[in-house]
Amino acid sequence: MEKLNFKELNKLITILIELDNTFLRILQDEERQGEVVRDICDKLLAESAQASLAEIPISELANAKAGIRVSALQDAGYNNLGELAKAQDWELGSIDGIGEKQMEAIRNILQEFIRQLVKYKTIRLSAEEDSLQNHELIVAIAKYRQGQLVREDAGELQNQLHSFVEEILPQVLIRNRVRWLFASKTAKEATVQALAEMLAFFKSPGYTRVNHLIALYRDVENIDIFAAKEDFKRNSAEYYALLEKLGGTRLSKPVIYSSIPAQLAAEIDSLELNQQLFKGNLRSYQAFGAKYILFQKRVLLGDEMGLGKTIQAIAVMADLGAKDVKSHFLVICPASVLINWCREIKKFSAIATHLVHGPYLEDAFTKWQEEGGAAVTNYETMGKIVERIDNHMQLALLVIDEAHYIKNPDAKRTKYIRMLDNESERILMMTGTPLENRVDEMCSLIDFVRPDLSPEVRKSAYMSHVPEFRRMLAPIYLRRLREQVLEELPAMEEKQEWCGMTDADCVSYIDCLSQHSFAGMRRVSFLQDDLSTSSKAIRLRELCQEAGAEGRKILIYSFFRETVMKVSELMKNSCIGVITGNTEVAKRQALIDRFTDAPDGSVLVCQVQAGGTGLNMQTASVVIFCEPQIKPSLTNQALSRVYRMGQVRNVLVYHLLCENTVDEAMVRLLESKQQEFDAYAEESVMAEATENLMDGEWIQSFIVEENKRYLPMVVESR
Repeated sequence: MEKLNFKELNKLITILIELDNTFLRILQDEERQGEVVRDICDKLLAESAQASLAEIPISELANAKAGIRVSALQDAGYNNLGELAKAQDWELGSIDGIGEKQMEAIRNILQEFIRQLVKYKTIRLSAEEDSLQNHELIVAIAKYRQGQLVREDAGELQNQLHSFVEEILPQVLIRNRVRWLFASKTAKEATVQALAEMLAFFKSPGYTRVNHLIALYRDVENIDIFAAKEDFKRNSAEYYALLEKLGGTRLSKPVIYSSIPAQLAAEIDSLELNQQLFKGNLRSYQAFGAKYILFQKRVLLGDEMGLGKTIQAIAVMADLGAKDVKSHFLVICPASVLINWCREIKKFSAIATHLVHGPYLEDAFTKWQEEGGAAVTNYETMGKIVERIDNHMQLALLVIDEAHYIKNPDAKRTKYIRMLDNESERILMMTGTPLENRVDEMCSLIDFVRPDLSPEVRKSAYMSHVPEFRRMLAPIYLRRLREQVLEELPAMEEKQEWCGMTDADCVSYIDCLSQHSFAGMRRVSFLQDDLSTSSKAIRLRELCQEAGAEGRKILIYSFFRETVMKVSELMKNSCIGVITGNTEVAKRQALIDRFTDAPDGSVLVCQVQAGGTGLNMQTASVVIFCEPQIKPSLTNQALSRVYRMGQVRNVLVYHLLCENTVDEAMVRLLESKQQEFDAYAEESVMAEATENLMDGEWIQSFIVEENKRYLPMVVESR
């Protein structure tokens, strides 16, 4: 038996131990990173509370009944508690009648004021503010958030690595040449075998993955303010969820519960939410919404647009799925959001997702039936599958998105869905439309989920705007408004709206592809003259209708003038005008003024190059992009027209995208390049990098690959 290279052996052992310790530290680092965020938050909240002391008159000290000579303080020139807090002891001690005991009482009262004021303070993050503490907090949350993502992947791998290290090291019985000379054959064989296993590990995919995750975590630890701000811009909702989770901002329970009676709310809130299968962080109002759905079982979730109704539904699925991996969930939604639902479920949970629609309907349905998970289908497809569910399957949760689609009890789709009443243990109906204003519509929905309540609701319809009416609805209807639960307003939330191509979309897209027209391909879903066959146009109209119902104005952007004109015709009377590169400056401002004075639901359609510079359009709070832009600077400039000083509402940004098209390729490329952009501190360098994002070589390469995918379809159709 050959002698071992003990120097190499001990080096491998050292590397293994260091890997194990490093991985363990990554997992244990969560508490330290969270503490950093908490410390910064506490400091910011305390400073904000202390600043508020300036608004409290010195006379308030008399109410403390601590025997403080308020008049003496006033005579000395102290008018409010803020001035008093800044005073040093010797300054207070020099005032006639203020001794050590009174100084101690003053300090205690000021501290109590600060403690109470902190409870009502919130923290608002800003990508624009340059204060040191704002930077520190954004970076701290970025490290915690990115660290979480690494820890999610590292957890199971760390257990495997630690077990391997604990098992293999005791098998290395000999670690130097001297002991080798006098060791038994058995000890030598065990050591050689252990070395072989270690060498095999260092050549395995597991070792590569360990090193990759450690490298990722080093990047997390080195996140700077530039990268952190960009991450915040893209994931602001996640940042505020973490801020709330880690104690930086708090919501009062009455706000979270809305009009739910206190006793019922307390019972709901005490429910434990199992989030083993959930990926992400819930705001406190979202967590309560998920618990409400689980506790009440059959409900209407009417949260205002942009508050994350979809996320709450997924959190419920995650809870139920963690308890039974074979659970069946069914999501019924408009065709325009089918793809979006599938992507959201995959993004925020570990639940298997099945798109039960189109040519793959049969295979997807069978797989869902056998394996469980979430099936996503649209109202039109229900007729093909409802009888295979009715009396044959048990659903853990039935989700009906845009529930007003089934307000007509005589409609076929309503009848199909009502067939699943007994098959669904829980039913969640979702709508952002304020149903209090449409009691008949509400009662039609209540008839399905809680028919026992609808007679009383109909009887009390005359008092629909009275708080007591809302309390009557508490067992079935939960609605929170944005200004109630998002105290950090205004904020900006971006969302990708993925649309499945219609047949007409596909035909037009392939036609442009055959002509090697990259510009034409970028206009996917707006190429045909009849926009009733456009998946993007259908979703665009839905978003505008929902925004209008919520009292919002909408700004629609496209790079292409043809698309701009088609969209303006689609919006008809709600469109107050169009801004293109040919629109004169004076006319542009006149249109902006008209838009400012226009009623809610009004739309302004702009070419992104023209509407993205030199205009202030804070009156809009919904922004919709018809296609991805080649240069990120175009998107940022367009958004800056709306999301700027003077914006009083949070801004909802939607990017209309078609799956399996140039849209998807562009989004992928933009995301892959983002880290490179973040590395540049100088805006001029970043701008130069973005100018050359998609060069001729990339475009030609993409067209070649796209032809390979779509050409067989063209040949087959012939």
